[in-house]
Amino acid sequence: MTKHKGQMTELARLLARRELWLLVSAGFVDPYHRQRFELLKDPAFRRRSIDAAALLVREVPDIELGPGEEKPQQLSPKDLFAALDIQEVSMEALYRQVFGLTAVSQQCPPCEVEFEPNADVTYRSQRFGDVAGFYQAFGLEVSNRAGERLDHITVEAEFLYLLLAKEAAALYEGNLEGAEICREARRKFFQEHVGWWLPAFTRALSQIAPPGYYQRLATLAAGMSALERVSLELPPFIMRHTPKPSAVEAETACIECPSHP
Repeated sequence: MTKHKGQMTELARLLARRELWLLVSAGFVDPYHRQRFELLKDPAFRRRSIDAAALLVREVPDIELGPGEEKPQQLSPKDLFAALDIQEVSMEALYRQVFGLTAVSQQCPPCEVEFEPNADVTYRSQRFGDVAGFYQAFGLEVSNRAGERLDHITVEAEFLYLLLAKEAAALYEGNLEGAEICREARRKFFQEHVGWWLPAFTRALSQIAPPGYYQRLATLAAGMSALERVSLELPPFIMRHTPKPSAVEAETACIECPSHP
């Protein structure tokens, strides 16, 4: 099947972003789940991640950053892998140090709903239900043994990976309608469930994590947030003026797109 140059370029960008969202997902997984975390040590995955970042950084001009975002030029899987390789304490111990011993850290929660200023139980249940609806619509099943909530950054990043994979497959097959459906779902999910809180989370993480792996991961994830937002033609997210969650410091107040409820 013949592909136009523009289609091939877009396909390459989709596959590159797919690889980097998989990196974000694996990067934030609880190291207790060794099989999932071990992906970060796979040489082939490392090469793909480094190549993906090089491609995207090369093709992205200077952009206007929103609060908490990092320039895509800061994307450096190589630095992340190097930090992982020289980590002196066990990753399980470091994970507990940064995110705490409970299911949700009170200092730096890696879960979307914990950044919601609205603490109403019904509202938060609706937010969980909306996330679950996205997953179900595109066939993502979260195992009860996975260890993360539906709104954990590991799961939300994996869903973006899945959407990008489906969009790339549809584009490659010439199914432009299918590709557009995936893109619109990705745009809506990012706007409503990733982009508004990920920069706030990574900023909080960069402030509490010791130098090394999680500092690097925070920078990479904040760069991916900016890159994805721009690729979806969304404006910079703005700081909320509503009360912040008690778990997060004032300077890491929630961020949202103007259309977020």
